[in-house]
Amino acid sequence: MVCIICRKSKNDMSDEHVIPDSMKGFYHIYSVCKGCNSLLGDRVDSPLINHKLTELYRFSHEVAGKSGRIPNPFSGIFFQEGNQDTKFRVDVDDKNELRVKSLPTVNIKKNGDEIESIEVSLGSDDEHKIDGILEKLAKRHGLPANSIIAGDKKSVLSTEGVKGQWKIDTLKFKIGLLKIAYEFAVDTIDGYFDDSDAIDISTILKTANYKRAEEYVKVGNGLQPEVFEPYENYLDLSSEKHYLILSPSQFGLICLVKLHDLFAVGVVLSSRNYLDNFSTIVGINDINKRTFNKMTLEEVVKQCHGPEYTRFGYHFDTEYEAYLAQQEINSPSFKYEGTEQAEIPLFDESGQKYPLLLHELLPSLKSEVKYDGDWVIQQYYFTDTPKYHVKSVSTGNLYRVIAFEISSERIKKI
Repeated sequence: MVCIICRKSKNDMSDEHVIPDSMKGFYHIYSVCKGCNSLLGDRVDSPLINHKLTELYRFSHEVAGKSGRIPNPFSGIFFQEGNQDTKFRVDVDDKNELRVKSLPTVNIKKNGDEIESIEVSLGSDDEHKIDGILEKLAKRHGLPANSIIAGDKKSVLSTEGVKGQWKIDTLKFKIGLLKIAYEFAVDTIDGYFDDSDAIDISTILKTANYKRAEEYVKVGNGLQPEVFEPYENYLDLSSEKHYLILSPSQFGLICLVKLHDLFAVGVVLSSRNYLDNFSTIVGINDINKRTFNKMTLEEVVKQCHGPEYTRFGYHFDTEYEAYLAQQEINSPSFKYEGTEQAEIPLFDESGQKYPLLLHELLPSLKSEVKYDGDWVIQQYYFTDTPKYHVKSVSTGNLYRVIAFEISSERIKKI
């Protein structure tokens, strides 16, 4: 089997998480060799997993890594404003709550070359460490251990106003998003693996070329949920889910990637589209259900809507003809041929059937979509020539139709 990263025939294919496991990804593929899987974890997934925003997400949602530990996004050294002498760190306790602790500081006072005093400041939690610290200081400065006479002075040290700085990566994490989009496309679209852009992307991933990843991850800066606005009526973008969407665009084949409330970006995967609007593919990674499912956009829309309601628009030459027809058409018992089977035949003026059924004809008709609140209304318009008719089941009367409407109410998002 050929590895989709190194593109070599290998016998050691592995379990590859398209969305990293430590971000609660449940989309698995088995087309990456062990060597490339290890490389991806170290050099491609790592900048995404260890991004400061990801650490905050994993901390708040208590998502442990492979070590079983939840990351501490507040690791590092902090200071109080106006006091650079006392250092602090922020620890995570057993209850995953944050605790600010002062770090030990040492102040040595000398008179010439002689040490007059050593002042060690440390928090009450570290008070038991004082003897060990003094012993190390004595050894370091060549002092006899019994030459240090310990005394203590306790004071209350405020931890308010502790400040620090974060460095936020704006480049390297994008290669992790590129990997997700590429693997989704290769696993989903026949023929994409041999695309010239796909070949180039696999090289970028194999060599962990962070700068070149930006050539493809270029719709949004990676932190813009606005790229998903066209789908907000159908996707529950505030839910605990990751979304992947393969769709045609003005740039070519594009993959929109949204990792919960963290990252949202568009990845241009090819100058070719491969898909049309009707075959757009949506991948849904449900964090709570621990599942990943693929659906076409049409399937997504159908799941989000309630029952469909249909009706024809009729044409009558005179008011009297309309009056007579409406007596039958408006009756609760009125049915035209094909109503029960949803395969509706159409007739010409003489009663001869046309070769195409209604549902076969609709794609070729002029149409428009209208929205009324949560209702979606699609209207199709028949041509004047030829003229189309439906036939009453009970009377055999022919009624000319000039429009057909399908409406449904959006009742949920997925």
